[in-house]
Amino acid sequence: MAGNGANSNGIGFWSILNSITFPAIVFINVKKEGLGKLDVQKLKETLKYLESKQRELKRQNQNDTRSLESMIKYLKKDMMEQHTLDDHHQLIKQEIKDTETFIENVKNIIKINS
Repeated sequence: MAGNGANSNGIGFWSILNSITFPAIVFINVKKEGLGKLDVQKLKETLKYLESKQRELKRQNQNDTRSLESMIKYLKKDMMEQHTLDDHHQLIKQEIKDTETFIENVKNIIKINS
């Protein structure tokens, strides 16, 4: 009877084990499916364009760079959506504001998926 009481409350050993391991298994399977959908070549081309705009922004130093900054911001968001990069890197959405970090994360995603 003691075993039934633990199971009826959902606090038994197997319930705890399943609640810990099952989400991880689902998470891993979702990630594997998502990786197959990444168009690495297109992502590489977009990354090259982003890098060129970032270099251009650095060269412009004190000139009016608002339009270039806006373009970079839009490009990063577009890359996130088009390639569902947050499926491949958990923190990339939080780090999107720092373009250098974003570029490095995208390079790592490409490297892993090539």
